[in-house]
Amino acid sequence: MQRSGLTTIKYTRSSSLIKLNDITSLTIANYGEFEVTAFVNDVARKIPGFNPAIGVPYGSYNLPGDGTYCDVNIRIEIKGAGEVIIDYRKLIPQTC
Repeated sequence: MQRSGLTTIKYTRSSSLIKLNDITSLTIANYGEFEVTAFVNDVARKIPGFNPAIGVPYGSYNLPGDGTYCDVNIRIEIKGAGEVIIDYRKLIPQTC
């Protein structure tokens, strides 16, 4: 069985290009007050701001795990104060 590890990255301002290799799942959640834009492989996705009435991020970009892995390039654009959290799983090489 393959093993994966969970990694979390937090951004409070715009990021430069992030290259993630061999990921098995990915979630980009906006905990900030205002909408942010996440560019995943050069395609823009608008992610709405946090909604305190429901207590969870109102919007997110999700790449669910399906048993495969891939490489992605991400850039986060935040205008004003913000908080974006990226959670992803990545394969861990097996050693025998």
